[in-house]
Amino acid sequence: MQETEKSARRLCRSSTKEATRAIANRLVGREEEIARLIAACYRHEIVDYGADDSLSADAAALARDNLEAFLVNLRRGEGLSSGQLKRIRLAAARRVHQGVSLESFLNAARIWGRCTWEAVREAVGDSPGELGAALDIASQLIHHVDVTSTVGAHAYLQEAQGLAGEGHLLPRDLLEALLGREADPDRARRRAHMAGVRLVESYVALSIRGPDPSVRSVVEAARRWLRPPSGSLLLGTRHSEVVALYPVSEPAALQAIKEQAGALAGALAATGGSVGVSRWHPGLSGIALAYAEAREAAHIAAAGGITGRAVCLDEVLIDHIARSTPHVGRILDETLHPLVEYDLRRRTSLVRTVRTYVETGFNLRRSAEVLHVHPNTVMYRLRRVRELSGRDPHDPNDLLMLFLAMKLAELSPERNETA
Repeated sequence: MQETEKSARRLCRSSTKEATRAIANRLVGREEEIARLIAACYRHEIVDYGADDSLSADAAALARDNLEAFLVNLRRGEGLSSGQLKRIRLAAARRVHQGVSLESFLNAARIWGRCTWEAVREAVGDSPGELGAALDIASQLIHHVDVTSTVGAHAYLQEAQGLAGEGHLLPRDLLEALLGREADPDRARRRAHMAGVRLVESYVALSIRGPDPSVRSVVEAARRWLRPPSGSLLLGTRHSEVVALYPVSEPAALQAIKEQAGALAGALAATGGSVGVSRWHPGLSGIALAYAEAREAAHIAAAGGITGRAVCLDEVLIDHIARSTPHVGRILDETLHPLVEYDLRRRTSLVRTVRTYVETGFNLRRSAEVLHVHPNTVMYRLRRVRELSGRDPHDPNDLLMLFLAMKLAELSPERNETA
């Protein structure tokens, strides 16, 4: 009798496994479709997932990978592998850098479980065996969500703790209140009070970014090199970018900030990181504008390969405009290169003379003093510039072209050696 019962149970388990595999097989090939539906639910139901297309794409890819892993495990009767758990941990760590709260991350896991169950229900047939298998799948799905949520939460908290270091990163809602499109100083003050963050009246913004930077190392470097004489440096992460808010009471302190930012950029040069620095804008309402300047400067610097030094928007804007035209090479060839070649061949200083002439406000006598030559020598060199380049330094339009060419060479490392 006992052997008969054991045989019946084995037969039942075998039948359930077969039915489970049959249901799982019906979902194979639909992973991409189901993942897109899950990602759409994320965007609709979770605020953190709705504002960033790159985050949505990352979340959809994780949802697909997670679904593929779940179906494979259903068909094989196995649990999550170490490789699958590792992908969950890495994704959870990324969410810290993408500005997703832990609550939102765990909510995404619950939505994934709900949507996956809906897809499973649609794939279940009418036979008693498959109805019973569906209950078994539901149990396994609950376990899957529980394990992935627990592992992911642990990885998230570890990453967040590592980023926080000695202090705390700004909460996402406070950062958005300061930087976002609808920046609200009063709301920012309330959020800061709730988070225990003391805000001062004015800040200079820095945007630190690069090709796939290690956010944790960037935060650590920012803390090391950015040292306000008073007030606290505020740091936050936004779309894989580190934002630093440097407390400043007056615009005269901007030069000291640029020097510290330059040291930071030098420390990050090996990773290809770019550092953009804003101008000084008074009041908390000026932070959003300051951030927009710093972010654009860092973006242009990164696109132009400018590393190793901090840049302001007005510096790289000229480079950006010049790079956007196909005539840059011709401008350099016709304007600057003849002067550089002449200087190298004759050991003269035509390029330096033009630069000095601009920097001294087009003052011949002052230029001569800086260059330690007679004013007549400056006049002679400017004539030679006109003869060689076809650009007259006394003509405003021609002088602008000369200045633009020199600025391009100055901002482009590969051209620095020739100018």
